[in-house]
Amino acid sequence: MSCIQLNKTSYLISMKIRPLKPAIALAAMALISFPALTNKNGAPAGKSGSPMSNGQTCYSCHSGPSATTQVVNITSDIPVDGYLDNTTYTITITSDAGTAGMSRAGFEASVEKVGGHQGSVTAGTGTQLTQTHFVTQTSSSYTPTNGVKTWSFSWNSGTGSDSVTVYAAGLFANGNNQNSGDALVTTSMEFKKSHVGLDEASALIGLSASPNPAQNVLRFAAPGAHDAGRLTVMDALGRIVVDSPWIAADADGRLIDVSTWSNGLYTASIRLESGKNAQVRFQVLH
Repeated sequence: MSCIQLNKTSYLISMKIRPLKPAIALAAMALISFPALTNKNGAPAGKSGSPMSNGQTCYSCHSGPSATTQVVNITSDIPVDGYLDNTTYTITITSDAGTAGMSRAGFEASVEKVGGHQGSVTAGTGTQLTQTHFVTQTSSSYTPTNGVKTWSFSWNSGTGSDSVTVYAAGLFANGNNQNSGDALVTTSMEFKKSHVGLDEASALIGLSASPNPAQNVLRFAAPGAHDAGRLTVMDALGRIVVDSPWIAADADGRLIDVSTWSNGLYTASIRLESGKNAQVRFQVLH
């Protein structure tokens, strides 16, 4: 009786153990291969190399050689005289492998003041948020073109901070489905707050752009800008498309041909020698 009971127990134990072995093996395989795939879906929060990341980057998981020709650039449409409170700007992160080349690209960025995050971020082209304050690539935006990959997101400045720093960490991956052989570059850029309020600037100059959106010709007018100065226009990627003198006659109206410009948002700024300045945003839509 005890023998039969023992055999029955042994049989039951055997039945319980054997089916688990394939499952354990599959789980082990998943644990080995999964990290190489999850990074394509975006970096985990807290990997921008910033103070709020405790200096952590993608090298918490990845490893590889030191960067050679790889660079990461931060650009924005924040005016040269600084950002305004409660205003939304576009920040662009560009990874350029140079002659080193890369198969896959990833990044994480954050916008911070001393001791915390500043304002709010919204996902843009090829990006997604992770834990509210960090921005990373999406699962479909990690493939570079000719060794270059660009992502963008929106940042609303909020109120309170006289300066912010954008931190970014860019991973240049070799695409071997492993966490090795990948180069990392970290960078940062500080932006200052403008102490000329938007309402004050508009009252001083009264800068306007019409029609908005514009298709072929855009007219700038600034009744209060009868001084010499400079007009600059930047696109959403922070690239300057117009940089020219502003003369007194322009105050009554200045025409700009935008028929060949790409669709999108633009920011025009006037800075006069008298110290007055203002900006206006407009859209080009063909």
